[in-house]
Amino acid sequence: MPSMVQDTAKAPDSPQVRQAGAYEVIEGSTQIQGMEVQFDKATAKVTLQGKMQLTTVDSRKVIPLEVQLQGTADDQGFAVMKPVGSVGVADLQVAAKATCLGEGSDCTTNFIDIYIAYEDRIYHHQVESVEATLDMPDSPQESASPEMGHEGHESHGDDNFADEDDEEIEHGEMDVPEGMGQYVGDVENDIEKVLDVKPKAKPTTPKEETPKKDSPKDEPKKEEPKKDAPKKETPKQQDPPKKEEPKQVPPKKQEPPKKEDAKKDPPDKEEPKKEDKKDDGKDDDKDDDKKKDDGKLPESPTPPKFDLLAKLDQAVGPVNSGFLEKATDILGYQKAYPETNLNILRPSRMTHFGTIEMAYLMARMGKYTRAIAPDHKLRVGDISRKNGGTLGQHKSHKTGLDADIAYYYKADKNLAGFSSALKGGKPIGEWMISQQWKLFKYTVSSKFVDRIFIHPTLKKSMCSYAQSQGEANTAQGKEVLRRLVSEVNHYNHFHLRIKCSKSQVRCRQMAEPAPGTGC
Repeated sequence: MPSMVQDTAKAPDSPQVRQAGAYEVIEGSTQIQGMEVQFDKATAKVTLQGKMQLTTVDSRKVIPLEVQLQGTADDQGFAVMKPVGSVGVADLQVAAKATCLGEGSDCTTNFIDIYIAYEDRIYHHQVESVEATLDMPDSPQESASPEMGHEGHESHGDDNFADEDDEEIEHGEMDVPEGMGQYVGDVENDIEKVLDVKPKAKPTTPKEETPKKDSPKDEPKKEEPKKDAPKKETPKQQDPPKKEEPKQVPPKKQEPPKKEDAKKDPPDKEEPKKEDKKDDGKDDDKDDDKKKDDGKLPESPTPPKFDLLAKLDQAVGPVNSGFLEKATDILGYQKAYPETNLNILRPSRMTHFGTIEMAYLMARMGKYTRAIAPDHKLRVGDISRKNGGTLGQHKSHKTGLDADIAYYYKADKNLAGFSSALKGGKPIGEWMISQQWKLFKYTVSSKFVDRIFIHPTLKKSMCSYAQSQGEANTAQGKEVLRRLVSEVNHYNHFHLRIKCSKSQVRCRQMAEPAPGTGC
């Protein structure tokens, strides 16, 4: 049976132009009506049909369209969809790409990127099958004895994970007022694959300016030798010719440059020393990274160097109803590279799997922890199961983009799990607020962070601390505070959620946090 489709995100109030590689893509100029999608498992064919309306941005024409697109899902779970019959409008191209959200090439649930090329413009509209928005049912909880925590795990008193399985019972991502955003998709490549008439790339003007700057520079260089020539003619005075022979002797003074060369040798030896000092001061592990140059341990805040895994399509669907494929084993990286300074808590729980971006960011956070809080490790709880999906009573932790991480405490060495940062409704003295603020700043500056959930009381303390440091009104301070989202269940750990990267094409991004610091 066909399924109804709906927009993946609310349309903007007015058409918006965004850059997708070399192409300008317009969002918000199209509308759908009565559109449905059907997937035939026997033939793997995907059919989209219904009505669309295009309002052109230049001529403001209103063009109604009867759309019927069809394509066959490949082994990777993608289907290029072309029109069945004529579109009915001259010089107008309509095509689409369906991205399957089921395992393998199962397109029962999907999202579809629709593209229209008309009057040298490209219009984009993204829809999804209605079933793709339904939450996955939670698995029943195992019974727990008085001595055991939830799901049969041992309790550790105040320092425990008993709240970890329940920490998101009241914390629903769907309660966030911003709602969901679009799926990532692959717009630039889609345009080149699905449209018969490729659009013109955006013209670049800087090339015309560069030659103009080069020409004046060349002219003075040519004038300088002309000035030098007459200067050489002036020394034809009569007095020097008499002393021409002694002047031929001074050329021996050309030997001093050899001494200069000798002086240049020692600085060459000093340069490596300077590099060593930089490595020791800024990043304790840059040398280790170079020695481990096997494509698994990333360097500083550059893109991850997991060469074999960098383009994996792992996170599928929304954070609260998706799953994980080809997961990255973060515990494996902890064991292989102790310098990452990670401490996966309760590895037997088998919840240490995530996306490649999560592995990269946690490695950097672990190394940074050692720099700002010596002798401490980055203590990590649940991330996702190997195949994602439902994890206890978490509403998220299903796509490898969420991780529970312990706060910093002065007595970290004595803690085996998570411990509350609050006592009597106030932050405890053991909580290392200065180091915590530094970690949040460092993590958000990576541009990977979607949001970080922390307890409202701790968020208030962060606001006060940022104000005391003169950072609350800086651009960086405002951005960090905006992404620290208050949530009452995060008193013994913070919840890190990262964004969908471009390589996670089947991942559905949440809308950005509300503007403002929330202080």
